[in-house]
Amino acid sequence: MHYTRAGSGDITGINAPQAQFAAVPQIKPTAASKCATVPAQIIAVGATAPSCYVTADQGFPTGLVTTFNPATDNITWVPKNNPDSYVESWFLSVQRQLAKNTLLDVAYVGNHGVHLQGFLNANQRVVSTLGTSNVQRQYANWPSDITEAANEFWSNFNALQVRYEQRFVGGLTLLNSFTWEHSLDNASASLEGNTPSPQNGLNLAADYAQSDYNLPLANVTSLVYELPFGHSRQFLSGVSGPMNAIVGGWQISAINTSQSGTPFNLTYSPNSTQQVSPQISATYRGANEYRPDLVSGKAITQGKSSRAANTGYVNYINLSAFVIPPAKDAAGNYLSPFGNAPRNPGRTPAFNETDLDVNKRFDTPLENMKVEFRAEAYNVFNHTNLYLPGNISGSQGTTTAVVGTGGSVPASAITGNPTGGGQITSTFEPRILQLALKIIY
Repeated sequence: MHYTRAGSGDITGINAPQAQFAAVPQIKPTAASKCATVPAQIIAVGATAPSCYVTADQGFPTGLVTTFNPATDNITWVPKNNPDSYVESWFLSVQRQLAKNTLLDVAYVGNHGVHLQGFLNANQRVVSTLGTSNVQRQYANWPSDITEAANEFWSNFNALQVRYEQRFVGGLTLLNSFTWEHSLDNASASLEGNTPSPQNGLNLAADYAQSDYNLPLANVTSLVYELPFGHSRQFLSGVSGPMNAIVGGWQISAINTSQSGTPFNLTYSPNSTQQVSPQISATYRGANEYRPDLVSGKAITQGKSSRAANTGYVNYINLSAFVIPPAKDAAGNYLSPFGNAPRNPGRTPAFNETDLDVNKRFDTPLENMKVEFRAEAYNVFNHTNLYLPGNISGSQGTTTAVVGTGGSVPASAITGNPTGGGQITSTFEPRILQLALKIIY
């Protein structure tokens, strides 16, 4: 059996009708008693009715529906001829020693992912029949959604990487890594990514855009510096033992991270009649991620300066840059729910953080025992790094155009921008300080 464990979407062994899932809620306490009695139909014959909690060996309610219904149940399909995923990689690197213990490395790195796995609805409704008395599907002889584990996605990555390394020169060890990259795909991740499933399972090319993890610029500088004080150091080398225990042996480490913001996706929920995958609710099983329409000539974001009144939240997304596709045209025909906005259309503000560590190792009367003191500060400058914005919200737009069932109208023919959402309401961690003592023996 094909098995990659990218979620339940490619495990045919738990497919209906061989396996089905149902939830049995526990009984809530009543006002008359602290714990309510379990309903009679769930009590095993001859057993005493327990209270509050029901165990599996006591049976299940008679009304629990476990019958497989092809018209409403979402099943899983792994094509028997699914090709294997693979990645083609290439790089060119030039290294140069600038001086003793100092190295410069400049590299071009690229790769191309082929036949990557993703999830989609292989049996989504045909858009041109939405709202009609005969709504059709891709497989006309099967009446419900089919989660397909499809090895049909692809990726492309190119980067310039520059590394400067200085190893213990004057007590300083320094490493600086700079990356200028561009990452594109239509399946960044099948579970944890912002966009684990496409907008339209019949048009995967429309989802080819910047990856969920695309960071055009990233620079990380790390250093370790042994302070030049105390025995065998440049300064105060002749101090007494007790004084050396105080001023000698200190080490400072720091890591500074500066990088582009994180890409984010925007979606909406269309009218139920417009939805092409009514049985699938989870994106890791191929639920369509419907995107809004993008208004031409409008900036997607409006920076960090626009603040919501009395909250301090950032109105980050420019709501006037989007319209939500209408449910119907002027003649009452149901329209396509797929908007023209690209996948991952924007990104958050840049991320900057400096972490600092100060440590010293102390000798003890025992020759094989040392005590190490550490003082660590994460985000030492307490820089505010904004998190992802919330989704946009509002009613679907309206149009005076007539294009017929399953058609699409341009954004310029749609009236009604989103009315809410698009705010950044949280941040990454503020400054965190911690002290530690470690015994080494």
